[in-house]
Amino acid sequence: MFITRTISQFFVLMFFILISNFSIGQTNELKGWSAVEYGLEINDLWQIDFSQHFRLKEDLNEVDSYITESEISYEPLKKLTLSGQLRYYSRNDNNGGIQGYENMMRYRFGVEKKFTTNKLNFELRLAYQNRFSLDRDNRFKKRIRIRPLIELKIKEWSNNPKIYFEYLNEIDGNEQKAYRYGLSNKINTVNSQSITLRYFYQKYKERFTPNSSAHILSIKYSFDKKNK
Repeated sequence: MFITRTISQFFVLMFFILISNFSIGQTNELKGWSAVEYGLEINDLWQIDFSQHFRLKEDLNEVDSYITESEISYEPLKKLTLSGQLRYYSRNDNNGGIQGYENMMRYRFGVEKKFTTNKLNFELRLAYQNRFSLDRDNRFKKRIRIRPLIELKIKEWSNNPKIYFEYLNEIDGNEQKAYRYGLSNKINTVNSQSITLRYFYQKYKERFTPNSSAHILSIKYSFDKKNK
């Protein structure tokens, strides 16, 4: 019953965001992201996460990519986390002269700081990443990412919703800029398992091609093994 109520609350909020974006008359692509994640807590300071992702694009009609990811995080101080992430992409490139699945890698380094108050929690994450092709020369995307996040503490909600904004600035490559406005909710189930539902609206500001935007719906199922 609780899980059903939480899912309903999340999708009601997501629905109003979708309506507000469509009402301004802008054409947006719909994408779908899904993931399964296994988290291993080594001790109080270190954790490793492994995940597999499947993504759809073009209004959920085309496969976008298959992603295999590993991430390690370290907490040297309370509420301060350092992380390193490695991703392999099998990405469906169905535009332009060269089409087909492209093999890519991405690494990312980040730092995250958390702040807590009585009514809400605040997080700030800074990250640098580089995604590059394994098949084609001079095809890469280096980005700086900045993401402030607010967790709302709502009475009688044990799984608080989070609202965030993320700015992605391509510092080497095509100089693309992206802006994300999102909402997420993590639902704890049983035996250290959880479901994370997320919606965000992303706008792309391009230098050499027309600007674009997308609505993205995401679901992730997580298994966590705690250190005893």
